Amino acid sequence: MRTRVTRVSWAWGARYHRGASSFPVPPPGAVDVAELLRDATAAEERPSAAPARRTPAQCSVLLFPGQGSQVVGMGRGLLGFPRVRELYDAARCVLGYDLLELSLHGPQEDLDRTVHCQPAIFVASLAAVEKLHHLQPEVIENCVAAAGFSVGEFAALVFAGAMEFSEGLYAVKVRAEAMQAASEAVPSGMLSVLGQPQSKFAFACLDAREHCRSLGIEDPVCKVSNYLFPHCRVISGHLEALQFLRQNASKYHFRRTKMLPVSGGFHTCLMQPAVEPLTQALKAIDIKQPLISVHANVDGNRYMHPQHIRKLLGQQLVSPVKWEQTMHALYERKRGTAFPRTWEVGPGQQLGSILRSCNLQAWKSYNYVDVLQADEDLGPEESPW
Repeated sequence: MRTRVTRVSWAWGARYHRGASSFPVPPPGAVDVAELLRDATAAEERPSAAPARRTPAQCSVLLFPGQGSQVVGMGRGLLGFPRVRELYDAARCVLGYDLLELSLHGPQEDLDRTVHCQPAIFVASLAAVEKLHHLQPEVIENCVAAAGFSVGEFAALVFAGAMEFSEGLYAVKVRAEAMQAASEAVPSGMLSVLGQPQSKFAFACLDAREHCRSLGIEDPVCKVSNYLFPHCRVISGHLEALQFLRQNASKYHFRRTKMLPVSGGFHTCLMQPAVEPLTQALKAIDIKQPLISVHANVDGNRYMHPQHIRKLLGQQLVSPVKWEQTMHALYERKRGTAFPRTWEVGPGQQLGSILRSCNLQAWKSYNYVDVLQADEDLGPEESPW
């Protein structure tokens, strides 16, 4: 029988169905925040409930970063907090290697490999939740929504109680291995493009594909794969297409271009070979209804039920990440209504920088959990994109 994971106490399943060894259980008396959330929700739904409803300013939203945010040393600032080492011990059982050692000491080129960095970001993000819960438990208890960028979506779903930690990590492992294999089949990558109102993203991608055809590349791929914030996109595809765009950036009114530290053209049809392995892994996982709203990368909307989660997580591999649209869906509210507190949990503060460009008022209530420093500081993002 599987034991349902909780968002903070991490009640691991006794054994994973693929044969991993037993996972540790949390210490007696660990706080079950999932139960607190269920109790709070039930109280709000009872007509006779005495406690006043939480105001928007009392609520919180958690954002989980994706691939590209990895950095050697991540996790160092988390190890002094309860149950973090148990997360890494459990990860070692699922992955078969010492993820903590790789995260702390690298080398960076090994950490950057898709097969390693996706599990590393997943575990570091959930470990950051542990730190946040220890220092400011009310943030976790009052969380009403979560979203994760690409692989961060798996961490958001585990946090929301839709998957057990071990099963979520196994799905990430399968996903990362399949994406790594697909990346090695075709030289491809991802190009971050900071544009302006007159930028011509679609036209640029069309020209880049034509350039690839002139080089003899059949069925070239070049398309927008991430919508980050207004006039900022990530374009994925064949390396020759991305090189063409960098060389002709001024023609398409691109202000700045930068290759991302990833191994392939993610979120395009180049990742089609990875869909089936992930789909099969998700079929074997006991996915539950999330306890809070979790927004999907594919369309920015909330996941509705377990089958919806299975479908969109597979579709996400070959679909653009609509993060800008997700930010609008998360923070849409009537004029004059306060924004929830937003916390970025995981390495880096890139999602905070994107939020600032999407919604400045929402960003004013933004904070992040430091995964590098061993002190107990939690602080706001101060640097712009």
